[in-house]
Amino acid sequence: MFMERKEKSIGVNALLNGLKTILSVIFPLITYPYAARVLQVENMGKVNFSNSVVSYFVLIAGLGIATYAIREGARVRDSKENLEAFSSEMFSINIISVVISVIALVIVVVAVPKFHSYIPLIAVQSLAIFGNLIGVTWLYSIVEDYAYITVRSLVVHIIALVLMFLFVHNESDYVLYAATTVIANAGANIFNFLHAKKYVKIHLTRNLNLKKHLKPIMIIFASTVTTTIYVNSDKTILGFLSDEFHVGLYSTSVNVYTVLKSCIAAVILVALPRLSNYLATNHKKEYEKTAIDIFKMFMMILLPVMVGIFVTSDAVIEIIAGASYAEAATSLRILSVSLAFSMIATYYTNAVLLPMKKETVVLKGTIMSAVLNIVLNFVLIGTFKQNGAAFTTLLAEVLMCVYQYFYVRKVLRIKVSLRYVISLLMGCVGIIIVSAVCNVFLTSFIVNLFVKILMSIIVYITALLALKNDAALSMVNGFLVKIKK
Repeated sequence: MFMERKEKSIGVNALLNGLKTILSVIFPLITYPYAARVLQVENMGKVNFSNSVVSYFVLIAGLGIATYAIREGARVRDSKENLEAFSSEMFSINIISVVISVIALVIVVVAVPKFHSYIPLIAVQSLAIFGNLIGVTWLYSIVEDYAYITVRSLVVHIIALVLMFLFVHNESDYVLYAATTVIANAGANIFNFLHAKKYVKIHLTRNLNLKKHLKPIMIIFASTVTTTIYVNSDKTILGFLSDEFHVGLYSTSVNVYTVLKSCIAAVILVALPRLSNYLATNHKKEYEKTAIDIFKMFMMILLPVMVGIFVTSDAVIEIIAGASYAEAATSLRILSVSLAFSMIATYYTNAVLLPMKKETVVLKGTIMSAVLNIVLNFVLIGTFKQNGAAFTTLLAEVLMCVYQYFYVRKVLRIKVSLRYVISLLMGCVGIIIVSAVCNVFLTSFIVNLFVKILMSIIVYITALLALKNDAALSMVNGFLVKIKK
């Protein structure tokens, strides 16, 4: 057999994927504070506005192939021949979508006068479209090779970091800053394509079973597009209705929000190929157990992060971007609440709906959320600026989460003990108390933030263990077993 049926630990996969995500987080955590101060609010607003435009065309290039490929590729990964044929089909379809995306981007930039002054930025950021083609990141998820992509990410992010400090020195270097972010996010894709031959030889093929692939790909694509609309339309509409200053403020809070989403989502995303494989091989009990275990794990992470960001938003914004971005703290608080609903919806999507081939359910939910988001953006942004944009995101995420819940409850019953719930709530209450005490006794905001984080972690973990949270105890026991081995 091509892939030996040695099940890799989902916990290890989640750790590796989480580490990869953290590496992608460390880069902006280092670069953004520096760039925000060097480039100033307006130029950061330019970078983020043009990126919000390009992101739509990156989506067109991606076409939902990655998610579809992970799910369907997991079903044929035991045969090298079948996986190679499937991978070549996905690559060939991706070439078509990339060509369409580039043509569409050129037309839009030429046709919309507002975009003309952003052409240098858009040209640089559009390189991510081609990175999307050669990245074949989905292949490494199919074969669960998270070790490679973690090391690859580390190397590329270090290179991008060095380049940024070498070339970004004043306000006029915002195009160069955009270039370093492209290298950090898409540069590794070159290595991916070269390394992929370890598993399969990917090549251009005319044997495209479009009848089989195109419909689910387009449904996933439509869902991804609508999700991006209600995430990115905020910045785009804010750029049209307000100014680059408020785009810069909002982008700062959104960047923190996005980083947190990515880190927490890493716990869920590693499970998609495994869960899809369980369903394809009729291992329903294994599927249910894994899905519920993942839910417990990520909720245990999600809630303290949400509460922690809410109570430390002022300090987080000042450290990341500086005092001139202080107004972004309120929108970050709003987005911290949105985080809970967004991540639960992400769990429903990747752990339940997509493995069960219910992408149409995801699509319907994202369409409703996107429509709501766009309408409310036009209503609220004019008056409330970045805070209005944040609030529309919250409402859109709530709608998505609630809609998916009514379907998921029919196919997967997630039961958690009262003890589990109480332990999480008490841990979060502990974080709030720690924050309040630190605000009274610690005047230095850096010391205040450091002590808050450290003590909150200690208090939260203590609450989980003292109240015998089964998920926390299971993780501790698993860790101790690995140490003994």
